[in-house]
Order: sequence, then structure tokens, then C-alpha cells
Amino acid sequence: GPVITIRKFPKETMTMEKLLSLGALTKESCEFLQKLVIAKYNIFISGGTGAGKTTFLNVLSNFIPKEERVITIEDSAELQIQNIANLVRLEARNRNVEGKNEVTIRDLVKSALRMRPDRIIVGEIRDSAAIDLLTAMNTGHDGSLSTGHANSPKDMLNRLETLFLMGLEIPLAA
Repeated sequence: GPVITIRKFPKETMTMEKLLSLGALTKESCEFLQKLVIAKYNIFISGGTGAGKTTFLNVLSNFIPKEERVITIEDSAELQIQNIANLVRLEARNRNVEGKNEVTIRDLVKSALRMRPDRIIVGEIRDSAAIDLLTAMNTGHDGSLSTGHANSPKDMLNRLETLFLMGLEIPLAA
């Protein structure tokens, strides 16, 4: 039968200071991550279900310079990015009852490239949209952020490779 999932977000957003006070990170790692975000390094956050990937992505987004144009792309709105004046939020859409008008993460990444973003943030990369995000990251859209399900950084790289290959149209016969 019908099922509903409700995700309740805390009233106060997580901050790097809170993570530091909880002992989740060292002061040095906080400073290093801040420098990476400001310097526009592309960052993937990996972990298992419920590990806090989206929460950590929100924390890192606090270091994005306020004057930048940021495009967020999600399948369901969960990001809580604050203090960015030029923030464009895009959300995927399922097919309608006629099976039409679906808007995928992949469609939105392609659209975002035409919106002159300083950064693209994809809430979670889990399918062939990886090819478009990785292409964007390697063609001048530095400072992009995303999350993905993987147990380690090495597993995340392997997963990105698999997702990338899923997006290629490889002929089955020569």
C-alpha cells in the first residue's frame, strides 16, 4: 500500500564549530576544508545511509563566498544552503501519469551549465548524471560539491567510474 517518509530537519543548522565541539573534526581539518572550498576544489562527500553526507555538504557550503552564483540540483529538496544571495534551486521531477515530462538530475545538470554558475552543487549523484557533473567539473566549473553512497574515498572513486560508464552510449556490436 501507500508509504510516506517524513524527514525532519533540525531548527538550527549544523556548523563547522558544532562539528569541532563534538570532536567530529580537528581544527586543522576544518581550516583545510575551508581553504579547499574557497579555492574552488571539487569535493565529493561519501558515506553510508544516514552518515551525515548532506549535513556535511550544508556545512561546507557555508564557506562559499557570498557573491558567487550557486546552482543546487536535487531529486528532493534537502539542502539548507544559507547566506548565498544568488542561489538557484533546481529539483528533479518524476514522470506524470501519462509517463511524460520527467526532469532528471542529468537534465538539470545540463541546464545548469547554461545558467553561468560559479558553482554547481548536486545533492546526491547516483546514476548516469555523474558523466555530466564530472564533465562540468573538468570544463571550468570548479568548486562543485556533491555526495554519494560509498564506504570509503576509494570506493567513491570506483562508484563514480561505474556511474560515468553508465552514462556513456557504448555500441553493443561493431
